[in-house]
Amino acid sequence: MKQRKSKQVRLFSGMLIGIVMIAVLARIVYLNHCYPSPKVITYTDNDTIKLGNYEIKQTGWEWGDGSLLKEKCPDYAYDQTDDGSEYPFDSVRVGFITLSVTKVKDDTTSLDLTSLAFEMGTNGDQYDMELFFALNPTLEALEIKLNAGEDVSFVIPYIMDEQQVSKKDWNRVDKMKLYMVLQYYPQKIRLCCTG
Repeated sequence: MKQRKSKQVRLFSGMLIGIVMIAVLARIVYLNHCYPSPKVITYTDNDTIKLGNYEIKQTGWEWGDGSLLKEKCPDYAYDQTDDGSEYPFDSVRVGFITLSVTKVKDDTTSLDLTSLAFEMGTNGDQYDMELFFALNPTLEALEIKLNAGEDVSFVIPYIMDEQQVSKKDWNRVDKMKLYMVLQYYPQKIRLCCTG
């Protein structure tokens, strides 16, 4: 009698687990159907990116350690160590990407820079807005609003330090590709900053 009851409990448990697994699988299939992974479109430094009525082109790229940051913006301090000294230059990598943006057709849209992000390997990060405005003193906001035929150029900084990535990734950081993501959905549009 006990053995029969034990078999019934196992059978019931197995059926319950099977039903839950089917429900979870159905939910995953449904969500992937409703929200498919976006198609990734990658541009390089020679390409013109079209976002709405704006054309974006990479016109410059610089990559180096913390000394490049000091060269471009001497008054900017990235971070301080526990003893109050500035973060060591060799523990920081800095990228400066210069973009040229042109409005090709009149409308009421603007180019929103708040959603820009950078990806390198498994690391993703925003750019430093304080440094952005220090490098681009003529810009007053992170929203670029132009009329047809107008253009503007600006520099977007990317900073990372060795604490943000694994030791393995840090040892090869200068050889990895860095992408600036301009849009995530319905298509993921990114620009490969490195050559």
